Parts: sequence; C-alpha cells; structure tokens
Amino acid sequence: MSEQHRPGAWRTGVIGQLRTILFGVLWFTILFAWDAADSWFYLRRATSRIKTDETTVEQLKGAVLEYVTGAGAAYILMGLMAGVMLHIVLNILHPRRPSWSSWLLTAGSIAAISTVLGLARQIITFPTLHGWFPWRRHWAEFAEPWWVDIAWAAATLIVLMLGWRRWASIAPRRFVSLVAAGAIYGGSVAVLLQPLEADEAVDNEGLNVVLLGVDALRPDRLSHFGNPRKTSPNMDAVLAESVIFTQAFSQISRTYPAWTTTMTGSWPTTHGIRDNLPTADRLVPKQALLPMVLQSEGYATGFATDDSRFSYMVPDTGFQMIRQPTVGLQNFAISVNEPRFRAFHGFLHNRVGFGLLPVQAYNQSFGASYRPGQFVEWAVDGLAELSRADQFFYAIHSCVLHVPGDRVYPWYRMFDQVGYKGANRFRYSASGSSLVVNEVDNAKGKRAKRIAEQDLKIYDSGIRMADDLVGEVVDELKASGLWDNTILILFSDHGEEIWAPDLPYKWWGPNHGFHVYGEGHTNIAFSIRFPDGKHAGTVVDDPVRLIDLAPTIADLLGIQWPNPVDGETVMPLVRGEDEGAPRPVYMETGLSEPRYWVHGHKRYPFKRVSKRYKLDPESDQVHIRTKFLPHLIAAKDRAMQIGKWKLIWHSLKQGIRVDLYDRESDPYNRIDRAEDHPDIVEELGRALTPFLAIDGISPPPVEEWVERSRPAKRKDTRFRKRMERLGGTLPAAAILDPPETSEASPPKP
Repeated sequence: MSEQHRPGAWRTGVIGQLRTILFGVLWFTILFAWDAADSWFYLRRATSRIKTDETTVEQLKGAVLEYVTGAGAAYILMGLMAGVMLHIVLNILHPRRPSWSSWLLTAGSIAAISTVLGLARQIITFPTLHGWFPWRRHWAEFAEPWWVDIAWAAATLIVLMLGWRRWASIAPRRFVSLVAAGAIYGGSVAVLLQPLEADEAVDNEGLNVVLLGVDALRPDRLSHFGNPRKTSPNMDAVLAESVIFTQAFSQISRTYPAWTTTMTGSWPTTHGIRDNLPTADRLVPKQALLPMVLQSEGYATGFATDDSRFSYMVPDTGFQMIRQPTVGLQNFAISVNEPRFRAFHGFLHNRVGFGLLPVQAYNQSFGASYRPGQFVEWAVDGLAELSRADQFFYAIHSCVLHVPGDRVYPWYRMFDQVGYKGANRFRYSASGSSLVVNEVDNAKGKRAKRIAEQDLKIYDSGIRMADDLVGEVVDELKASGLWDNTILILFSDHGEEIWAPDLPYKWWGPNHGFHVYGEGHTNIAFSIRFPDGKHAGTVVDDPVRLIDLAPTIADLLGIQWPNPVDGETVMPLVRGEDEGAPRPVYMETGLSEPRYWVHGHKRYPFKRVSKRYKLDPESDQVHIRTKFLPHLIAAKDRAMQIGKWKLIWHSLKQGIRVDLYDRESDPYNRIDRAEDHPDIVEELGRALTPFLAIDGISPPPVEEWVERSRPAKRKDTRFRKRMERLGGTLPAAAILDPPETSEASPPKP
C-alpha cells in the first residue's frame, strides 16, 4: 500500500494539521468580522448623537479599540481550539487522504452546521444579542435549548456512524483511538472553560452581618406584599423570619450616594456624595463608613456587586475584599451599547475569556450576554472567603433590576411575556421608547399602557433573577452553619418608578432619581433577620430611612460610632416604643432631565457630556467635573416627608415653587394640596429649610411659600390641566410679587 493511501498517513503530516487549524482560525475570523461589523453598527448608532469634544471622542475610540482587540484575540484562541477539534473530526471521517475539494466540503459543512446550531441555541438563551434575526422572538418563544442539544448529539452520532463505516474494515482500533482523542480533548476544553464554582463556606465563632442589597427593588412587587406573580419565593421565606419595615425610604435614588448614605448613617448633604461618579477626592467621604468601623472592631469586610458603571467601592471605603466588574471607560461607555461578539459569549464567557476581556466578567451592565448564575457563584465564593475569619461583614449588591434590564432565558418567558410583540420584548422601554403619557392621550395612552405593562413583567422577572441570588446565599449560610450566628439584612438602595396614568412628569420608561414624585423609587425594601429568630413576624409601619441602617447595626453589635450621625437605630421601633412623632424623611434628586422638571425649572449650563464629566487617564475612571457639581446641586429638587405629608421644593430659575401631597390618598403625587393646607407647608418647610441652607439656598419665610409659589404654578399649563381634571385647588391670585431670585449662587464645590 502506498504511503499516500495508507490509513491515517495524511494525518501525521504537519501540513495537514496546520491546514485544518488554520481553517479553524479562518472560520472564527469570519465570525469575528460579522460580529465586529454588527457591533460597529450598534456602537455607531448609539453614540452618533453624543455631544462631546474631540478629546473625549478619542478616549471613547481608544476604549472601543481596546475592547475589540481583546475580542479579536479571543476569536483567534477559539479558532485554534476549534481547529484542533476539527482536525480530529476530519480524521474520523476520512481514513484516507481526501481530495482538496472533499476536504474543503467536509470542513466547511462542519463549520456551517456548528455555527447554525450555536446560533440557534444562543438565540433562545440570549435573544437580545440577535437583533439581526427577523424571527428572533418566534424562535426564542417556541424552541427550547435542549432541542439544540439533541441536534448536537445527533450530529455527533452521525459523525461517529459515518466514521465507523469507513474505518471498520480498515483499522477499527485506530478509529477507537481517534474517538478517544476527541473525547479527551473535548473534555479537557470543557473543564478549562468551566465557569467558577463557589467554594464552600465554613462556620465561625463571631456574630456576622450580611447585607443583601437589590438595586431598584420595589417592595410592593414582592409576592410577600401581595404581588400575584410569584416573584420572590426566597425573599418571602427570609421576610417570614424577619422584622419588616414597610415605610423605609431612600434619601437619594442613585446607587452610590444611596450606599454612602447607608454606610455613613448621614444625609447626602452631610457626607457630600450628591450623585453617582463623584470626583476622586470626594469618592470616600470624611465621615466613617460602616466597613471602616467594623474592620477596626476586628471584622473581615467584603463587598460584591455585578455593576460598577456608576457605583463602585475602593479599598479606602474599608472593604478588604472587593468583587466588582472592572471599573473604567469601557464599562461606563460600551456596556449600554453592548457589542455583539456572539461567539465569545458562546465559548469564552468564563474565566478564560475574562482574561482577554476583563470588563465582561460578572457584569450585568452588559445585559444582553449577562449570566446571573455566574455572579451568584462569585458572590457565594466571596462568602466562603470571608467565612474563614472569626467574624465578618459582607455587603452584596445585585443590579439585575437596573437598566438596561435585558432578560435572558428562562426569565424572558415568565409572567405571560410570551406573545408580546413590542420593541421592549426583551428589555425595558427606557432603552428607546419616548412617550408622553396621561389619561387624555387616547391611543397614545393605550399604547403606552401596553408598553408599560411589558416593562413591569420584565421588572418582575428581574426580581425573580435577584431572588435566586438571595436563595443561594441563604442556602450557603444554612449549609455552613452560619445561619445561626449571622444577622441578615435585606434591603434596596432605591426603588423604581413604573408607569401609571396621569403622572406629573413626562414618562420615558422605568426611572429613579430624576424627580421626587411618587413612592415607587423612594420606598425601599428593608428587613432584619436575627440569628435566634427574635422579632420574627414583627411589622413596623413607622417611617425609617437609609440613614438609620448603620446606627442600627452599630447598636446590634454594641459598637460606638466614631463621629456624630444623622440616623438613629430602629430597634426602639422594633420593640414597639413610641417615639412621639414620625421620623422626618429628607429626599433629593440626582442628575435630572427637562422632561421631569416643572415649568421654569433651573437648567444646567453645560449640555455636552464632556463638560459635565471627565475621564481620569491615570485611574481610567469617569467623574463629575468640579465645575459642573455646583450647578447639579443647585438644580436639585428636594422633598421633606413627615407622616402622611410630602413637601416638594422645585428649584426654579426665578422665584420659588413648593407642592404639597397627601401620600396616603395620592401616592403618585398628582394633586397639589398646598392651597388647602398652608399650615402643613409651613411645618414641613421649617424641617426642609436647614437642608436648603447647607446648599447655599436662602428661601423666603416659610409663611410666604404658598403665596410665592402661585405665579410659577399659574404658568405651568400641564400642572393646571391636571389639577382641573382631578379636582385640585388651583392657586389663587398672587399677593406678593416674586423676587428676581430667591436662591443664592450655586454652592462652591
């Protein structure tokens, strides 16, 4: 038998092996070119309207180029791995050296079938990545991932059958060795690409504290509080063993300032973090933070989150272990316009791939490809690491409810989402829908209602995603024995506003922190589960604040706080003690937009993003510009809430305007009651005035607030129409002429 036709001879040549591996690289180069072209389209479309300077544009280009370069390296690696497997498969199918055309046909067919099957499965599991496919919704709703798995198994079986038929009469042992080589290689690659599996936690001697935070969680959407959808079985189980605070409120519905408020026990006006992305010198406030205090008391401290775009921790905050996505311009600018490198997410969305694209690791801001189960493992692994200490404090922050809100399999099928045909089928309408909604918009209002109902289903399915994290953490605490010596606090930093008819602002999808209307984004989840089950089932309806959380933990652990705080421990309320009067709740907005403002509102002087924020090239972190911060603070709307009443202060260009709302009868804040209850305006105004003074605002006497608000209200057509529809008392004729301005210059940073 000639060397050319001896079974397996062609396989031993270096050229034959190299040819197949190069074909694998070519295969994935083609996939990379397709994905890169699609990604360029998304990035171009999403960033074309950004108003910024050339320097910022170049920085953005650099971040994109770095990301694409990492993706390119990943595709080369995938091509090499695929080429090796392809070489083994071709050996199985061709005992003798095939002709060039036969080899190319076989290799091309394998690559094509593998690509189609990979896409077919990924469209089911990650549909948002596949906007190119016209029947995406139909396939995602109809098919199951295991169907594709069966097709893979069938294709593998066909290859083996064909190979056996060709090898059986020539060299059956050689066939077995080739199959074994393929199995060993495939198994080795599978192990290499296996995602992180959490280590097991161990019991310790101390009294531990676990703070489970779910970003944007509205307590009223938990099934425990009456949501007919089964959104939260694991949270419900925790709540059944906990003290529940039904009237807990955030001071600012933005993540980093809310967490800073939680960790310091201080108002935002005290600790100075007034919005996300503070400048580097303000990132850590002067006040002591809870992890700092606990670390000084011998606690190991840790923090884990799956979103670090707008809020992240640094070691100076007191956290010794920090697990969070890579902080930087890539994360901040690219994630919301997520590139479509689909093959990467099919093969390398794991520790190997994260080495090439670190920003993708455990990062829900890349929502189209996010795998919540991987973050759960990472967070539980952090629990295992901290449990080696005698006592620990662990803060976990899940952001799956946050925009962009992409839903992956199986969550996008929950709660009757199947069959919905709108643009927000798989993610929130905030990603592109603009609707001015109220009851008199007729057709537009009906369309908005359908969109908003789908947003709510997406939101509720996100709660179920977060609920899985809670369940895994609780299971690990129980399995390790830590459940019996750990205080578990379940809370949210803020809630989320969802659509309702006749809102006092222009609707633009789910939102938080842009205004202080309503309670959807200010009322938060807050419960405490004690190790011995003490106070289980207790419900506290008195108002509490985020500023009360740190003093409460200090109280429970018997720790003296090193500096004065604004908050108070909630334990007197838990014990049923009468405090005499409800605790005042101060709230303020973060960076906002005109659609949320009343007529005559202050505007920001800087429209370009580059004039508001800057990139620190050394740290690769985005910060608010120092020159913009005073204007952001000056334009904040503020609210003071005491008992059933809420007073809202609108920051106007000229004059003043305050609204008064009855929270019990009007939770959406549609009907202004200031004209009916000027005495309440004065009472809440006196409580609000110190906060205004801190920001350099000098209002007129509170006795004049109702009168001085009338001119601005009369000019607000939207306000007047809403009041007329709903039967509110319109402003009477003005008695006092408004001054040119009732506010001081913006406070200096």
